[in-house]
Amino acid sequence: MKRFHFGAFRQHQRGQALVEYIYVFPILIMLILGAIQFGFIYQTKSTLNYATFAATRQGALNGGIMSSIVDGLVSGMMPLFAHSKGNERDLDMLKEAWKLSFAQLSDPDLTTITIVNPSQQMWSDYYEEVPTSNFLTELIPSLSSLFSGKSRYIPNDNLMYRKEAANGTTIQDANLLKVRITYCYRMAVPLLNKLIYNLVVDPPTTLVVGSTAADMLASEGGGSSSKQCTKKQDGQYRIPITSEAIVRMQTPFASQQWVGP
Repeated sequence: MKRFHFGAFRQHQRGQALVEYIYVFPILIMLILGAIQFGFIYQTKSTLNYATFAATRQGALNGGIMSSIVDGLVSGMMPLFAHSKGNERDLDMLKEAWKLSFAQLSDPDLTTITIVNPSQQMWSDYYEEVPTSNFLTELIPSLSSLFSGKSRYIPNDNLMYRKEAANGTTIQDANLLKVRITYCYRMAVPLLNKLIYNLVVDPPTTLVVGSTAADMLASEGGGSSSKQCTKKQDGQYRIPITSEAIVRMQTPFASQQWVGP
């Protein structure tokens, strides 16, 4: 009768477990890195949602001018850039965070601010001439730098008594400030940053269905149909994150810049 050797069986099992571990370990690492990266993306999206609302409200209080919207956005996004450095004072940390936030959010390659509403058509339908040269500058001091010959605005008073436009919109619609902000977020987790970038922003043109993650990491893109976030600075990989907010105008809309910063 042939005897069964448990020692050889255990050695075989150990070898099989090692092979399985080699296959599973890279997948496990990618899952862990992916969870970390998507956690950072979620944090950025949540912060951008709040910052977009703050920027839109700031615009609603200041005639919808782009500089006020940028100021509100920079202040709202500061938590992403506030990092304590040992004994650094809170005030110094906030100053540094504001500088970093302003540098990125005022860069048109990294941030796009679009006033969706009121549209340029609504502006044409509802704008009025300012009765006196200093009417709006007294109401909104931040507009003083804009009024060098510009004297048009969408009124913000007696809205229910004003006529609607021929296209069916009303001046109440024109007094809703809707802002869309797209921010190019820099992904920090290695491997995952390039993989997500090639999947979302700049997919390669040479890969076919069934390509592996290694193929995506080895590719250099080239298939993007949009220039949003495709400009890599110092090897940084960024993806667009978009947020929108709507706030009723609290002042007459006087901006004629629909895209910024």
